[in-house]
Amino acid sequence: MKKIIGEDTLDLSDKTIGFSAFIPNDSPIYIVVFTAKKGDITVDLGAMIEHGGWNDVQYDVEEAYQNGSLGYTNGSDEQARDVIRHCETITIQGARNTAGTSAETKFYLDNLNWIRSDRFNLPVDDSIDSLRKYIANQHFEFGLYTFPTVIFGPEDNPDWHGDPWYAYMAAQEGSVNVVSGFSPKANEDYYNFDYGRPEDAGIIQQYQFGEANHMTSMGYSIGGVYTQAPQWLRDLAFPDATQALLLYQIEKDLRYTKGKNPVWFLFNEAVQSDGNSMPTGLKNRQGPSDVCSSCYSPWAEKIDDSSLIKAAFIKAREVDPNATLMLNDGGAAEVMGKSTSDYYYQFASDLKTQGIPIDGVGFQTHNWIDPDGKVVFYIPYSWPSQWEHMALDDYLQKVDSNVKRYASAGLKVAFTEVDFNVKIRDIDFNTEAGRVEYAKRLEWQAKYYAGLLKIALENENVIEFHSWLVTDRFPDISDSRFADYGNGAILDKNYNPKPAYDAMLELLKNP
Repeated sequence: MKKIIGEDTLDLSDKTIGFSAFIPNDSPIYIVVFTAKKGDITVDLGAMIEHGGWNDVQYDVEEAYQNGSLGYTNGSDEQARDVIRHCETITIQGARNTAGTSAETKFYLDNLNWIRSDRFNLPVDDSIDSLRKYIANQHFEFGLYTFPTVIFGPEDNPDWHGDPWYAYMAAQEGSVNVVSGFSPKANEDYYNFDYGRPEDAGIIQQYQFGEANHMTSMGYSIGGVYTQAPQWLRDLAFPDATQALLLYQIEKDLRYTKGKNPVWFLFNEAVQSDGNSMPTGLKNRQGPSDVCSSCYSPWAEKIDDSSLIKAAFIKAREVDPNATLMLNDGGAAEVMGKSTSDYYYQFASDLKTQGIPIDGVGFQTHNWIDPDGKVVFYIPYSWPSQWEHMALDDYLQKVDSNVKRYASAGLKVAFTEVDFNVKIRDIDFNTEAGRVEYAKRLEWQAKYYAGLLKIALENENVIEFHSWLVTDRFPDISDSRFADYGNGAILDKNYNPKPAYDAMLELLKNP
């Protein structure tokens, strides 16, 4: 430890350890073991056993220390615990599990790290350079997706408790915390309205994470329930019983953040976007699943029925007068001149004109970029699938014009789910030419992120810039139509800044 941190010992009892390792296919090494040592006493803290690819190893030392499940040790239990509290030496070694002739071999190691495991006591430091630091005095907030499954681990996998490095980077670099609301279950009885359901523990935990790290809540509420709506919800009498459920859930979700100046997207992806067989309007109960599997919504009787949307905004304003209330959508909604975009603008501005308490809209901005620098859009609900390609400069100009027309209507704008995947499947990263090509594509990615950030800086009605991806280690669910694309985040898999991060930081430091 003296060589690594300048101290004689390191307390590992409250930390998670991580590293990446690669065992060649022809290597006799079977496992790579992480070991903590103090004097002659050793404690094994985890192993990796896959050949032929990089493996990311993470070991929650704190949990093992607390519950007495530390690995093999040549000492007593108390001596092992003392090693963890006062670790002098870390070793990472390869071992074989079969007999054989002695031979010189090797494995590869990268990214040894450790961090405090407590998600509510992260070592966030506002004095060091970060995107959060330089946006602090701007008219908008910046965020990286605080994905609860990655921060705390999935409920259906008790063996993995999430990644505290992910939690740290999301809090160190951003000030926005995403909380999600209503998710109806197939066998739920909607008549049993209950404001203290056990299944709400997840949203409360996520809200507390944001509170602990001084983050603004960005909520996704009941309006995101569409094709996944269970049959009992579809069968509710419309509009009375359906509205009763909607308004109950609005009140329940918003009470978690009441008085904290949150931003709530009451309806997410409510617009039925333009395709070659579908008209543009609101998703609704008549959405034809045989033509458009994702056009159904329980909240509208037909394509132009906004009665429940209006009721939800009115109820939300009553529950929390200080909340910012928004719509959120994708389908190139950010691009001026698209039929989806024009409908979205007209719908939001009409609501405001009618006195509905809507504050603005969110643009998802999930996009891809071709190797030649053209932004790729999937045309929603088109069949067979169709795409559009647009030069990056043209795209940014159309986004800027769109933001400005919302300002003219007195509406705010948020970039809510920004990511920009590059084509990677055709690159051979083992060659110099492949690495050069990848670097070129990352520069296109940097221009996209910095271009959108510049629009946010130059338009006072932008209130949030939120990136949907934090790191390439945990990519978003792949879209089968874009299987050749990936690495859409601003940090690489080891949480190192990519050109997109550097370009954004430079823009903030020297606008």
